[in-house]
Amino acid sequence: MGPAGFRGKHYFDSLSVYPGWIPLFRDDIGVPADALNQATSERNHLLPCIASFDLSELSGLVRVLSRDGATRDVATPAARKRKDDIAILVRAPLPLNLLRSIGLRSSEDKQSFEDNAWNVANIDLSPHRIEVAESLFATAVGTSWPPDQRQVELFVAESDDPPVLGQTLGGILAMLYHTANRSDLGLAAYRLAVGAGQDKDSDLVQSNPILARLPDWVHGHGESGQSDTRARLYWGVIQSLLVAQKKEHPQSQIDVALEYLESQLDKVREIELEARLERLIVDMRNCRGLGGGTVTELLERHKDTLSKTLMLFCLRESCADLLEFSHPSITDADYVLAGILFGVRDSWLQLPRELRDAELFAFVSYQMAEAQHRESNDGLILGEFRRPMPPAARQAEFRGGGKPASAKETGVKPNGNDSSCG
Repeated sequence: MGPAGFRGKHYFDSLSVYPGWIPLFRDDIGVPADALNQATSERNHLLPCIASFDLSELSGLVRVLSRDGATRDVATPAARKRKDDIAILVRAPLPLNLLRSIGLRSSEDKQSFEDNAWNVANIDLSPHRIEVAESLFATAVGTSWPPDQRQVELFVAESDDPPVLGQTLGGILAMLYHTANRSDLGLAAYRLAVGAGQDKDSDLVQSNPILARLPDWVHGHGESGQSDTRARLYWGVIQSLLVAQKKEHPQSQIDVALEYLESQLDKVREIELEARLERLIVDMRNCRGLGGGTVTELLERHKDTLSKTLMLFCLRESCADLLEFSHPSITDADYVLAGILFGVRDSWLQLPRELRDAELFAFVSYQMAEAQHRESNDGLILGEFRRPMPPAARQAEFRGGGKPASAKETGVKPNGNDSSCG
């Protein structure tokens, strides 16, 4: 992804030159020395590395960059290159399953690279080939970087937006994967979300008016009319969180949810639901202070799925926290819907490595990139041959009635904490 996706935590490198585009240098020319120096210029501890991508299945409009900075549009990355062409520019993001290898200059650099990555909770290098590739650092001769005559009018800063939709979708898919082994409903929701659903899965998910909206949302089919007020409120919260994350300085997620819910009070026609919504807003606010009651008291006070899901949003801070939480009042639907909400809040980028195994990583990376290109309507096609299969959900044998397997079977530690929400 482009620098904007790192929210200010991106060191200046070749991605910074053409906002929203990824420069990929020709194998037979090499990476300009200036590009490598640029990538390590901001800190003494930075090490140069070169990522190699396989673009054989990629199609759609890209730009070819020549040595003098001129660009031209071509229909595919495989288009014939001219003598002075040094790179192609591809719209960000690219899925990491197209990453062929990461090359470093020496074994010492490789060891340092791997050690530093291990110290970052949300980085997992295991799906990637990390190698010493000294020959890659035989840099392009006579190629300046950035080019002296850049066509800057074609590359405005606004073209590099944070990939919020993709990261949000990644968080949702990851949480659906991890909650799929809790119940038949969870498994059905996961299968439908990854395009592997059967009729019985659809029937099960459609029985819940809130969850019934999931397949359309995940596959980008746009808004569908919501006759159920609870469904409209739940997906309205999801959309509000998504929009808020696109801002440079977003509010806290709970504030965003509360602001949306308060804006809907006068639009709720059912008197009983309006009263429950008012009480929910009060308790969500109280959870941020020192009062509000114990977890059990709050969950007993809010018995419907919408309210319990939003209370969990306040009672637990992360996806990992939710996966460790259990309570007798939480139904299968509550858990799945809470997982989706937490996936939106944490997004893929903030998930710890233990929630992103290799199979899931490959599948979600592709889905996130595809969602971003679909949203921007840039015509880039990632290639069906490279589309990873969705990983099989780690389903334990379910108990009768769709009850979740025990903590021992699912590998999830139960959390019996019943302290106050403050």
